[in-house]
Amino acid sequence: MTATAPTTKKVFGLAWPIAMNAILLQLILVIDTVLITPLGEESLAAMGVSASIAGIILGLLFAFSNGTQLVIAQAFGAKNNGLVSRGFRSGRFINATITIIGIVLIFTVGKQLIELITDSDEIAAMAYDYLRVFSFVTIGVAISQNITVYFNATGNSRIPFYANIIEIPVNVLVSFIFIYGYLGMPELGLTGAALGSTIAVLCRTLFLIVFYSKQQQNVVEDGASKEAKLTKEDVLYHLKYATPIAGTFVSAVLVGSICMMIYAKLGVYQFAALTLIAPWVKVCGQLSTSWAQATSILVGQLLGNKSWGLVDGFVKTTWRISFFIGIAIAFAYVCMFYLFRLIYPELQQETVDTLWQFVPILFVVAFIRTSNTFCGNVLRAGGDAKHVFKIHAYTQWFVILPLSVLFVLYWELSAVWVFALSLLEETIKSIPFHIRMLGGKWKKSLV
Repeated sequence: MTATAPTTKKVFGLAWPIAMNAILLQLILVIDTVLITPLGEESLAAMGVSASIAGIILGLLFAFSNGTQLVIAQAFGAKNNGLVSRGFRSGRFINATITIIGIVLIFTVGKQLIELITDSDEIAAMAYDYLRVFSFVTIGVAISQNITVYFNATGNSRIPFYANIIEIPVNVLVSFIFIYGYLGMPELGLTGAALGSTIAVLCRTLFLIVFYSKQQQNVVEDGASKEAKLTKEDVLYHLKYATPIAGTFVSAVLVGSICMMIYAKLGVYQFAALTLIAPWVKVCGQLSTSWAQATSILVGQLLGNKSWGLVDGFVKTTWRISFFIGIAIAFAYVCMFYLFRLIYPELQQETVDTLWQFVPILFVVAFIRTSNTFCGNVLRAGGDAKHVFKIHAYTQWFVILPLSVLFVLYWELSAVWVFALSLLEETIKSIPFHIRMLGGKWKKSLV
């Protein structure tokens, strides 16, 4: 058993690379939006349509990878190298399966799906060209995200961060060259942004593969046994415990993607505003998500090591700190809007006016969402993922999705009303989250 609980310094040391890693991942779409804004609102709308479809595949990959992270964290806390290896290899197999299915679907029914989403033939054509190239991003994400959660769960979160430092400049440079046709390259427009993202993600993947291979060589040199052949039982065992965790993320991605398809009916300027704000909201929100994930990893290690007596004090300390993180996020949201005119000078005034209406909603959401995110991650760390899944799924499918249909397709309300649904969602979730958290049952539901 562990003699002392992890210090705040240790949580921060694990959290900041996770935060930067997540922010840099979100910047893939932010970079694309900045670079293609001069092409016009139609290009922004086309990218939004493509992102709503690609987001389903990427969401599945991130979802199951988060499940893998929990399994590996508890196995690492229990000092069971065999279970760590089996968890990693099972996660890799699952990610590969998702990617193959996703790419096949994009190239077979992707075009028809895009045509159902948008009424504009021009936007549909641009969206499909972007999606076909961007689909190869999923290959790199499938591999790199599995390695990333392995390093996170074993307390070495800086390596994925360094990988992303390499990815971002590659993304900017290559995307810029192919979007506008510099250095003798063809001018590909929106498709060039997808190509830049693909090349950048593959660079990150190669970096992580190299470091993971070196780490495995050290494990073998230290006397650990080589990896056994992956079995069906390993994958099924992994799925049994990772699926409820993944289900939480899958539900959010599916509902979010369906809602974005509905929001495409709002009109090009209002939909462009929603498309523009989405990646920035995720970037700012990564401050709370990373703190919650770092806490959950250490909680998982404590529980895996059977150090139950240290969990309560550790969680209370990190929970209090999350309130101050919420304050930082709220002010980051406000500052973000003042930068939009500098970052996106080509935006139409109607789009800018719509964006400013989102400010008060985001300011309030920051506090509620930060606490909800903390609760959800800690509950999953203890193995209480099914309850977390129910809270998210019931709210999203039975409240947010029906209201989105009513607001847009029947009542024809503006984008600000649609965006206000995020505040309603977080308020509803907060009640069962905090009741379950304070109850303490989650600490006895170990994977």
